[in-house]
Amino acid sequence: MENEGDDDFSDFDDNELDSLYQKNINKNIKETIIRRSVPVQRDLYNNILPGEKPYYEEIQREVTFGPTHHKLRRDMLDTYIYPTNFEVRDYQFDIVRKSLFTNILCAIPTGMGKTFIASTVMLNYFLWTETGKIIFTAPTRPLVAQQIKACLGITGIPMDQAAILLDKSRKNREEIWANKRVFFTTPQVVENDLKRGVLNPKDIVCLVIDEAHRATGSYAYTNVVKFIDRFNSSYRILALTATPGSDLESVQEVVNNLDISSIEIRTEESMDIIKYMKKRKQEKIQVALTTEIEDTIEQLGIAILPVLQQAVELGIYEECEPSHINAFKAMQQSQKVIANPTIPEGLKWRNFFILQLLNHVGQMLKRIKIYGLRTFYSYFTNKFKEFTTKYGLGKSTNKIAAGFYYSPILKTMMDNCRSLVEDPGFLGHGKLQHVRDELQEFFKYGVNDSRVIIFTELRESALEIVKCIDSMNDDNIIPHIFIGQARGKEGFDEVSYTRKHQPKGRKKIDRLKRLEEEKEMEERKRKKKEQDALQRSSSRTGSSEDAQINGMNQKQQKEVIKQFKNGIYNVLVCTSIGEEGLDIGEVDLIICYDTTSSPIKNIQRMGRTGRKRDGKIVLLFSSNEGSKFEKAMENYSNLQKLISQHHVEYKKSDRILPDNIIPKCEKKFIEINEEDQEVNSMNDSDDLIRYATQCMMGKKPKHKKVREKNKTIKQKKKTEKQFFMPDDVETGIVSASTLVNKVQPLETDDLAIDPVVERPIKKRKFSVLDKLENDSLSSGTESDKDDLLLVGAPRSLSIGTLIHSGPNEISDDIMTPIVAPPNNVKDKGVISKPGVLLNEIDGTSTILLDSRQSELSVRKIPNEVNKNIHKMPITMKNDMESSSDNIELRTDKRTSSFVRNIEVKNKTVSTDVLSEKYNILTQEEEVHFGKNYFPSVFTISAAPKFSSHSKSSYTPHTKFTQGMITLFKDVDNQNMKQKIEMNKIFCVARGLQNGVFSADNTIAPSFVVANDEISFLPEFPSKETSLNITNEDLADLLDSDSGSDF
Repeated sequence: MENEGDDDFSDFDDNELDSLYQKNINKNIKETIIRRSVPVQRDLYNNILPGEKPYYEEIQREVTFGPTHHKLRRDMLDTYIYPTNFEVRDYQFDIVRKSLFTNILCAIPTGMGKTFIASTVMLNYFLWTETGKIIFTAPTRPLVAQQIKACLGITGIPMDQAAILLDKSRKNREEIWANKRVFFTTPQVVENDLKRGVLNPKDIVCLVIDEAHRATGSYAYTNVVKFIDRFNSSYRILALTATPGSDLESVQEVVNNLDISSIEIRTEESMDIIKYMKKRKQEKIQVALTTEIEDTIEQLGIAILPVLQQAVELGIYEECEPSHINAFKAMQQSQKVIANPTIPEGLKWRNFFILQLLNHVGQMLKRIKIYGLRTFYSYFTNKFKEFTTKYGLGKSTNKIAAGFYYSPILKTMMDNCRSLVEDPGFLGHGKLQHVRDELQEFFKYGVNDSRVIIFTELRESALEIVKCIDSMNDDNIIPHIFIGQARGKEGFDEVSYTRKHQPKGRKKIDRLKRLEEEKEMEERKRKKKEQDALQRSSSRTGSSEDAQINGMNQKQQKEVIKQFKNGIYNVLVCTSIGEEGLDIGEVDLIICYDTTSSPIKNIQRMGRTGRKRDGKIVLLFSSNEGSKFEKAMENYSNLQKLISQHHVEYKKSDRILPDNIIPKCEKKFIEINEEDQEVNSMNDSDDLIRYATQCMMGKKPKHKKVREKNKTIKQKKKTEKQFFMPDDVETGIVSASTLVNKVQPLETDDLAIDPVVERPIKKRKFSVLDKLENDSLSSGTESDKDDLLLVGAPRSLSIGTLIHSGPNEISDDIMTPIVAPPNNVKDKGVISKPGVLLNEIDGTSTILLDSRQSELSVRKIPNEVNKNIHKMPITMKNDMESSSDNIELRTDKRTSSFVRNIEVKNKTVSTDVLSEKYNILTQEEEVHFGKNYFPSVFTISAAPKFSSHSKSSYTPHTKFTQGMITLFKDVDNQNMKQKIEMNKIFCVARGLQNGVFSADNTIAPSFVVANDEISFLPEFPSKETSLNITNEDLADLLDSDSGSDF
């Protein structure tokens, strides 16, 4: 029976798919499914309603681990090292002890020594294993450099065993992975090298992940862990973060993606950490809106009120005050409208444009309430220009938006805002005055090396804050902006859009005029940019303005951070780029100009201060920012409680060390070598990375030398790409036929075959088409009259007694079985292909002949030999003295061509009668050929005699097949002579059936008319031969279309 759909993996769950890769790892999963009954709804006949499940399943998984595959240093496993170079803190000691034996997510406040915990774990696995790889990953280059400085300055791991791998250092990457043991890199580098086959995942014994809260979705952290899990389950993961997530779902995702077994979470109020925390004074200031801002909000609300009322009536937006329009809610509603297929297209787009306008107004309200009038006016004028220009040119027909932007009250609002913004001394928001006051007070009583960071989300707001601080004209306060690499968004260009969509003219002169005008316009733009840049260069805030327009690349960012540390700038106005991932240095005052609903962002901002000395945090709130901040922090506090109450599902991890070994702590002062001290003293990340790279290559830091022009560079041979596979798997290309039937010789005295599953085929005698099936095994020449002796046979052969009833009985009982692969194959190196199975013929045994590997050695034997061995029993016997055995099977031209005279190595069939009478082979010849020429298996294939024909000649059919082809052609062509011959045969058969004459009567043979094209001559028995035909056989013949078989 065939198993359909064996190649369909759609029904596999994740655990079953994982099991395909877990042949080599030491992880074992035992799954228990418990079904429990539940109440269900039934109908009046007590039948369960469709869709109701009478039970639910509980799946219990028990995970166990075997011995690790890593080479351990047995003499080092009794103890683990805890460095005493720094103060021994209880929470650090406890987390280190747990992190050595389980996968831990360490979530402690910023500045509380997460790197010390990681370096201690790395040091011990460096000492415990002989060749295991230890990898420290961080999301950015500056963080990688920071971790090198911290780890090597604590652990004392020699530099010749450490390596730094970044995107630009792909040179000699294969050698570095092979020869080093401790690596500092980014997760993207590890992911790419795993996929390229440069890094063997089985070699990794410890993986440290910094900023682990990023391990969500398809981030590189997630991909790295998934890739390693396919090949290695015996490695330690230590994840570091200040905040594991904003909600329970995100925390659970991080735990699942990183195979975490436990979370060690601490807060600023934790008992074991509060005594080590520096004081952070937190001041919350609620800033009231100015009169100018309130007037602008009121005028904006009057203009948008008709649109808001229409949206409420249509049911696409909730009723609220115009000043409380929320941009995020409007965007969500517009997405729902677009995704709703039941709304007609016309109504759908009308509703969309209404919600789009409400979204724009919501953005305006957010900017004016939180960031001030200047930021609002910049955004409003850009939207106003864009719409009015498109509407005036007929490119937009949105009458709803036209009613808003062309409202008379908005014209009055714009005039008032313009007059206020053009005043240099005007402060767009009350928060700016509080920033000035805080800075003046701080630098008046602060120390000389005090630093301040101001956080805001918008670039426009950041530049406004810098200009506001600079306008104080205080030489002790020097601000600078700090933003990302992306260029600032340019406003809507009214002139370019108008020229692009105005009529261009069809004449050549119009086209030339337009091109000339475009060149003049581009030239004016270029000159204006140069003039603006020159004007900015003369201003103290010129570099900040350039950064706001063009963005800051990594080089500029590092230069600003360096100047900030050195005191050239002492106030840094940052966007979200300054919240994490950069070593900005020690900061004494943090001012949050705005707030977010993400507790992660709020905690990271406040964590920039209070690391080495006490710090201060000022939170500026306006509108509903205060309640939003309190709600975010309250949710994070509840999240911490849920984590501590074990509401998170964890994964079991491998202990790696044997269960009977319990290392004891050895507190030890680590002697730092000269190279590590040099690293620890470096402040510039680029210098540190360069120095670590040179030490990694075994070179001492030197100044760059100019390469000689004529000096030849030796090119190293490119390393071949490797593909790491699970253990004990078959590699290479395997044909499908080798997977069908696998045969193995049994170590017994008798030959045997593996069990097969047969599909029975209905037997049918006198079948012409059945004979055509085996026609290819006939030679097609006069030599068909002689039988063949085939040398070579498979070892898996079961032979009993072969008996034929006589030459006139035709048996075509050839079956093609479905051969199932054996279950008891021990030697995987030998795979035999499917053979041919002969069905039992009148009680004879079944024979399986392999049909693939060796060629046939064929020789003729006389027909008289065939007659003598016609009914000769063939039995098996062992002959230890003879090195070759003979199996001779008789064949007849009218019987199956599969039955042959066969000689098989290492098995003997008694054929003494043949050997004595005809002396086919002497015993010495049998020994010689058995040693040198007999293969273990042989091939029976259709092999026409091509030796008698040229390469381009046509190989003829056998006589029987050619006669059948000619017969069918004559029938199709309505050949009268052939019809007469067929009717004659039909009459003879009818006479035999009705008893008109007996089978002993002599029948005259047919004759051929001269020049006749008929070439098929049906044979009839001679006088000496009688027809042994039963009534059933005659009925079968008479029912057929032709009596040719007769």
